[in-house]
Amino acid sequence: MKSAAPRVHEKPHHPHWPLAALLFVLVFAFAWDGVRDPATWIHVRTGRAILAGAETPRRDAFSYGAAGAHWETDSWLSDVLFAKADALGGPDLVRALTAAVAAAGFALLLPISHGNPLAAAGLLSLAAFASWAGFAPAPAAFDFLFFALFVRLLRPRHRFRWTDGAAAGILTALWANLHGSTAALALGLAFLKAFKASLRAALRESLGYWGMFVGCAIMFSWNPLGYGVLGRLFGDAPAWGAGLASASGLFIVVGLAACVLTLQQEFVTTIASATVMALAVVVPSMRPLGALAACPVMALALGHYMRPRLDTTGRVLRWGVPSALILFFIYRATIALPLASSGGYGAPALEGVAHFLDANGVHGAMFNEPALGAELIGLTTRPVFVDERPGLYQESFLDDATNWPRTFSSLDSVYHFDYAVVANRRAGAPARVLDENPDWRLVYADDRALVYAKRSGVNAALAAASAFRLVAPNRLWPDELDAALAPASADAALAEIDRWSLQAPDSAQALLWKAYALGRLKRTDEADGLLATALARPALAWDPQLQAEAALTLASRGRGGEARLWFNRAARSARRLGDESLALEVDRRAQTAAPADAAR
Repeated sequence: MKSAAPRVHEKPHHPHWPLAALLFVLVFAFAWDGVRDPATWIHVRTGRAILAGAETPRRDAFSYGAAGAHWETDSWLSDVLFAKADALGGPDLVRALTAAVAAAGFALLLPISHGNPLAAAGLLSLAAFASWAGFAPAPAAFDFLFFALFVRLLRPRHRFRWTDGAAAGILTALWANLHGSTAALALGLAFLKAFKASLRAALRESLGYWGMFVGCAIMFSWNPLGYGVLGRLFGDAPAWGAGLASASGLFIVVGLAACVLTLQQEFVTTIASATVMALAVVVPSMRPLGALAACPVMALALGHYMRPRLDTTGRVLRWGVPSALILFFIYRATIALPLASSGGYGAPALEGVAHFLDANGVHGAMFNEPALGAELIGLTTRPVFVDERPGLYQESFLDDATNWPRTFSSLDSVYHFDYAVVANRRAGAPARVLDENPDWRLVYADDRALVYAKRSGVNAALAAASAFRLVAPNRLWPDELDAALAPASADAALAEIDRWSLQAPDSAQALLWKAYALGRLKRTDEADGLLATALARPALAWDPQLQAEAALTLASRGRGGEARLWFNRAARSARRLGDESLALEVDRRAQTAAPADAAR
């Protein structure tokens, strides 16, 4: 009597190369056009140091605020790869590398489906959309690839092969050195396979899988931190369930529910996916990987309810390609445009500051706020005061540095700063505390950052020669210029704006403020020309502060309809970036701008 043919969803893999290629391209485009991570600067700088010294760091050498504290990297091999790629092709090559490995991870999981490749690809595409936060150029991008490789390697139900055991060991060693904090998953997956084999397989086969697990455990320890790297996994764990109200959180919740349907059908795959999803509940950095891990069990669960279908290349072209294009443009409009250029590795931010510091010979002890530390480490060789690496600084010190507008005087009395680099957050003007301190002068400003120099320190000559006196670039609204545009001081104010533009030629804010000033001085043609130039600057596409300044400048020129559009755009951009206070301030100013202009 013939045995029944296996059901389609029970087959190990369903390869579909045209669809896999399309999925790879889509996820690559997501990752390439995705967010930037400031921490990548530290990975690149660490990689350079390893290449120069041929050993991994044991103590911090980047921050004088950490005072040489113990610090090690759990991703030395990624750091070296990033440093090499950065040297060869800059941030674009680093982004291409991480985008390729992330895309490969999603494409490798496509064959684990219910026999309907197009539906499985759609599920993986949506998971990639939900995983956008994990597509930054960082070591975590390798997690997608290694998880997929382990699932593909350990899922098939066949006798133990030594080649599979060797492959598992090699992958474990690579994962432990590329991103050690999550490489413990390799041990968990190998243990699950060995445990499952011991329940049903013959003794010889069971011993083979247990030998594979032991080999993986040994290979895992071949990283500079050894088994100590296991402690890095829960480095940023918050309270249970925090942050699950998101697209990736939805995938995790649905994926955990799908495990009920697939546990007996696919024990190893189900428990492996469930483990990753459970960890993602408490470890925010693993949420993107959790969304990917949900896809195999969700696809297998759907296999019980959907009729198997062989998707031809023609069907992929008719349905897959248009769907991928639509999803990509939605991704670009909702994530890439408002977030990708907002800062981080590869996004223009502090290059102007670094050039100004070097060109003017600024030296001494630098103060910087934590959010700027990583990029300053990457762009300069100057010791920073503080950055955002977890576990390096005492919590009280990090709190004081983060809340620097309140604690700056006390920090200065201890560390004796000579200059300060802070973000140019015009809304709320936190840098006002330095403006009001008679010993500090603003000497440089661009759209992203401000540089202050101490009058009584080693940079006293710069503070005397380059200070802003009539213009305040760290304020949000251009009408701050009104007092300076009085007849007695208007020429000096314009000269100061011109010097500002020369210092920071890419600054859209300087152009907007000069356009506002020229309009108030009745030099309308010049004002309109500068305003048109400013509105064409790329930063106006996403920066809510610049959009708000453009709106007020347009209103001052009597272009109320355009001004309302820009006010609305600024409020939307602020909310996308999570800055509700700025959004409310823009809304308030939009309500008063038109009457104020009518009064003028």
